[in-house]
Formats: sequence, C-alpha cells, structure tokens
Amino acid sequence: MATELLIIVHVILGTADGISPAVFAATARITIPLFLSIVVMFLCWFRRCRLNAEVLAPGKHRYAVNSTVGMWFVPVVMWWAPRRIALDIRRAGGATGGDWVINAWWAAWLAKSVGVTAYMVVDLSGDINAPPIVLVDIVASALAILMIRQVTATQDATADATTGESATRTWRPS
Repeated sequence: MATELLIIVHVILGTADGISPAVFAATARITIPLFLSIVVMFLCWFRRCRLNAEVLAPGKHRYAVNSTVGMWFVPVVMWWAPRRIALDIRRAGGATGGDWVINAWWAAWLAKSVGVTAYMVVDLSGDINAPPIVLVDIVASALAILMIRQVTATQDATADATTGESATRTWRPS
C-alpha cells in the first residue's frame, strides 16, 4: 500500500520521469523492503485463514493446506488457484451473500498483474507510474483490504458462535 501511495505522489508531482538517481535509490531502499514485508504478511494471513477454514469445515476444500502459499508461485496455476482458495476460506466461515468482494479483488489483482505487462508492451516509454497503472493498483489494494477485513470478520464471528466465547482467547486470529 505504501508503494502505491509513493507512486501516486510521484505522478501528482510529475517527478515519475524526472526523478534523480539518488532520490530513486533512497526511495527504493524504503519501498522494496516495505513491499516485500506486505507480501509476506499477506501470505501469512492467507495461510492462517486457510488453517482456520480447515478447522471450521474439515475436508471441504479444493486444495490442501500445505499448498496455500505455494499456489501463488506456480506458473499458470497462480492465475486461478489462490482465488479458489480464498473462496473456500470464505465459505468455510459460513459467509452468506455473494462472493463479489473476492471476485472483484481477484479481477483487480489480475488486471494489475497482467495490465502492467500489457501496458509496458503498448507504451514503449515504459512508464510504470502511468495513471492507468496507478489507478488499477489503488483499486486492487483497496479491494484486498476489504477482502481481508471481510474474511477475518467472518472467521472470527464463526469461531465466536462455535465456541460460545470470545475468539481472541481460543482462536488463532488471522
């Protein structure tokens, strides 16, 4: 998220193309570790939710618990398996209503992932800070936050109802 905010600042200030190498290096020293930390935290959260889902609905999932994180790194499989895992996690928590948040998040994530590459091919200047890319990045980030909050709340509510007490004492929070 911080990376996206930094990109927005560069676009607004018009410094995306004319940033000095020293400023770029300083920025990269902050944003790259921050981005990697966010990825690790998301994957830890995702795995924890999958473990919780197995407790809530044992044996009703398409993929094994051990493959939850690995699916993000398998070529081709990474384009659909994490979404299915997220849907299984949500359904295991007894969520009612549509899956629009997960589907919208996934569509935005795919648009971001594929869109950056496509945009770089079409726009030979190669500006990854172009407004269309930044916009898709912001939408994907906002939907990811919404999805995380929704899944976590659903699992916590289900755990509270199942155990009859506060999930914070008995539940492994996401």
